[in-house]
Amino acid sequence: MIIRDAVEVDLPAIIRIYNATVPTRMVTAELEPTTVEARLPWFREHSPEQYPFWVAESDGRVIGWLDFKRFLPRCAYRGTAEISVYVDENFRRRGVGQRLLQHAITRAPSLGITALVGLIFGHNERSLKLFERLGFERWAFLPGVETASNVNTPQARGYKESLSLMHTLMQYRHEPIHSQLLKIRDKYSMLHLDVLILIYHFAKICSGNILEIGAFLGGATIAAAFGVRNSAENKKLIAIEPGGSVKHRRLGTRNILRDLERNLARQRVSKIVSLIKGRSFDAATIRAVHGTLGRDKIGLLILDADAAKRRDIECYSDRFADDCWMVIDDYYGADSNEKITPSRADVDALVEAGWLKPLGFYGWSTWVGRWRAGALSD
Repeated sequence: MIIRDAVEVDLPAIIRIYNATVPTRMVTAELEPTTVEARLPWFREHSPEQYPFWVAESDGRVIGWLDFKRFLPRCAYRGTAEISVYVDENFRRRGVGQRLLQHAITRAPSLGITALVGLIFGHNERSLKLFERLGFERWAFLPGVETASNVNTPQARGYKESLSLMHTLMQYRHEPIHSQLLKIRDKYSMLHLDVLILIYHFAKICSGNILEIGAFLGGATIAAAFGVRNSAENKKLIAIEPGGSVKHRRLGTRNILRDLERNLARQRVSKIVSLIKGRSFDAATIRAVHGTLGRDKIGLLILDADAAKRRDIECYSDRFADDCWMVIDDYYGADSNEKITPSRADVDALVEAGWLKPLGFYGWSTWVGRWRAGALSD
């Protein structure tokens, strides 16, 4: 097998391989087969020097192909490319896709490409495993996007917003806050770094105040406080924590509240945070939150308490701004457990009822989306 630059005479074989995947609904989002004539302009957008198009050839026959395409048109994304890999159905499980992908990884630096992105359906386990085997990481899940054929549908708008969040995470990888939050994560948080970055981002851009339920040792609290500080806006950050102790190899503590206050002080964000000590669903805690908010709305909810997610949401839903950002931990996991099972059931029920709009799953188990206060009147 050889890998070479594709030429126009290869296009019929390329389209044949591509069209064979359409009926499977496993690889491409196309719903109908395409033609050589329709795809000729697309083929001509590639060039060996910038966005190559390669074919894998065996005994004179094209048995697979890989192409690079521009990720986004803005200049800051010129070092990033999206790649697609297709293999003849008669030559799968023979290492063709792996050879093409390895070739792309090896050649990317010489093309001025520093990041490769693949968009893969969540049910396409074979492709997911191939990419992960070669060092790719899953950045997010984008639920329901394959039905978004009309850009004006809610699904399409959700897809665009989910993709925007992925782009945002990539941008933050090159900013100082990335390394700052990595240290915060290692010292004070069980959340994934990507989730802390999104919390920082949401706190920085949200319209309204921030409510955190389940501050623990302050990792997410500090990330949100950094976002508030860098927004240069007078936002209120309210953190609820009942206290107690936790046995954990890395973040064990005998006194959560004591260590939380110390950590906030160490990071010099104590004055930004209004810490309410108590259980989130107690009447006294709810009154304290309302008193701190006054007439203001909540633009970001960070929910990292154990289970009972719907109960906590209902306690404060009257204060959520429409389109309030929602970061809810313990949604996803390989195995069901006493935290994930009820958490997922609560979130799924709210999504089904139209109160929550999902925008993906990030890190290890965190659901990200928005609140839809007007859902019942839509």
